[in-house]
Amino acid sequence: MKKKQLEEIKRIFDDNPDVKLAYFFGSQAKGEAGPASDYDFAVYFDNQNSEEIFSNKAKLLDQLSRQLQTDKIDIVILDTAKKPELKYNIISEGQLIFEKDPYKVILEPKILNEYFDFQLMLKKHGLTKS
Repeated sequence: MKKKQLEEIKRIFDDNPDVKLAYFFGSQAKGEAGPASDYDFAVYFDNQNSEEIFSNKAKLLDQLSRQLQTDKIDIVILDTAKKPELKYNIISEGQLIFEKDPYKVILEPKILNEYFDFQLMLKKHGLTKS
């Protein structure tokens, strides 16, 4: 993604007062995109009900679609995402492109703890090689 385009994306998140954190991750973020690749974003809202999350996600999808001129966009909502390994990969390999303080220092340790607890459980039950 070009620098100017990334700045426009950041502005979309900044203009939404409910967005606390936004990450850009996946093949597009790594510069490894193929013809079928989508744009992957992860967003943290903090303390919103499911109706508010749905509404905000739809609004962001519309704005991002128009800005990127594609419908190949996926947004993971970190507030409700269930997979510890996905959330860990987002914060460890993705790019934090928008932040309202102090949400990074609140959310990332929670995700790390959840991920490491998950890894310990897998080891305890012999479900991982490491």
